[in-house]
Amino acid sequence: MKIALSQINTKTADFKRNCATIKDCLSKTNSDVLNVFPELSLSGSPLRDLTFYENLFSEGMNYAEELCEEKRDFIFGLPIKEGEKAYNALAFVKNGELQALSTKRNLTDFDRGFCVGNGLELIEYNGKSIAFGFFEDLEEFAKTSKKADLVICSANTVFEISKQQEILRKVQPIVRKLACPLVVVNRCGAEGRFVFNGGSFVLQANGNISEQLSFFEEEIKVVETENLHNYAQKALSKVEKLHDAAVLGIRDYFNKNGIKKAVIGLSGGIDSALVVVLAVEALGKENVVGVLLPSEYSTSHSVSDAKASAENLQIEHYIIPIKESFNSVLSAVQPVFAGLPFGLAEENMQSRIRLSILMGIANKIGAGLLNTTNKSETAVGYGTLYGDTSGGIGVIGDMYKTEVWELSRWINRNGEIIPENSITKAPSAELRPDQKDTDSLPDYDVLDRILYLHLEQRKSKSEIVSEGFDEQIVEKVLRLVRINEWKRHQVAPSLKVSSMTFGIDRIMPIS
Repeated sequence: MKIALSQINTKTADFKRNCATIKDCLSKTNSDVLNVFPELSLSGSPLRDLTFYENLFSEGMNYAEELCEEKRDFIFGLPIKEGEKAYNALAFVKNGELQALSTKRNLTDFDRGFCVGNGLELIEYNGKSIAFGFFEDLEEFAKTSKKADLVICSANTVFEISKQQEILRKVQPIVRKLACPLVVVNRCGAEGRFVFNGGSFVLQANGNISEQLSFFEEEIKVVETENLHNYAQKALSKVEKLHDAAVLGIRDYFNKNGIKKAVIGLSGGIDSALVVVLAVEALGKENVVGVLLPSEYSTSHSVSDAKASAENLQIEHYIIPIKESFNSVLSAVQPVFAGLPFGLAEENMQSRIRLSILMGIANKIGAGLLNTTNKSETAVGYGTLYGDTSGGIGVIGDMYKTEVWELSRWINRNGEIIPENSITKAPSAELRPDQKDTDSLPDYDVLDRILYLHLEQRKSKSEIVSEGFDEQIVEKVLRLVRINEWKRHQVAPSLKVSSMTFGIDRIMPIS
């Protein structure tokens, strides 16, 4: 049996666009092929509260009928409504006629508004028994006594660094129990904070991989399920995954929101230097604008490093000193600040002046502002609310500082793109004389290991200390995490690349 794994990039609630994409895939395969599309391929996802509006389902049915006019054999996903109940459904269509529906049983956080469905369905197709449905329902189906010659699952699996390996480890014994091949079609592309990595695959009845599609790219692959062979899997490294996920996340955020240009504040530090490289790869150098905003506390190397970053990438860039703006604001608040020492208020004021200029430029040229805050800073509240923590989307907000360095060195593997000094110099916010990040925080290698144990592995203070960390440092870090939840609720949303993303996987009380 010939199956076309159609790994497409959909846009949420854009039925016209998604319908055209599905039709295009159908036109690229022969009529004797069964085309399989990802979950909610007609509507896109996540739908969130759109499931509470009737027009979602009526529009979905109209475009589903249009698809059936193609008179082809295919499986596609759409939201449906039966009476008062809404379902996440997969339609099995043969020669333009609906043969069966599978409704999702094991719902996820993305299935808000949907009711529990029936799980995988069995259908006869070309003399074979096929079970089709959602990937989340596969394990439950395997526990039944139902038998199939082939199982087909559609998915919307969100990217995380190690998720694909975890999925394969979990599903391979299930396939051996089913004793038949498994086809899984996952979507690719990004939607807001979520990146969908593709990587659709086919497993043989013995659990071995027979096919795996590209990661982070649209692809159509036709396989013959009765002639499967072992596949030499080429795994992407961690930094390659981080890189590709970030580039795809930026590109789709801008393209799907109709924004052409990106504005980035260039400080000369590693965070902005990395983000601007990723932005250029995603959008092209002609669509990225760098803005250098030195203060009287900025070092000469910060300006030269930021200029080098922009010049290496050949992007449009501007130098706009903020000293006069800062002094003007200080003069305006002098009646309140008189007699009080220079402190956090003045430091934060500089960051907010920078944001005002960056947003002003973005508004004037119709661009989006990219945020450059990393996960380590977000975790401990090391950033200025309504200042450097702001922006349309956080590119590296789910990457620890040590991962930022790791990815930056990988980008420079064949030559200097990111200025070497931006990678090697001590990080600093440069909001007061001789300021260094380590004035307020432990070294990042220590900080990040503590944060990972606490956030990703959910370990308590005593458990972290038992692993050899200084108790006072652990107490300080965990206290900073605890008291900055209010700030995290207001920072730029970040692209999800880990198993513990702030605002998605970890939401704590503000007080």
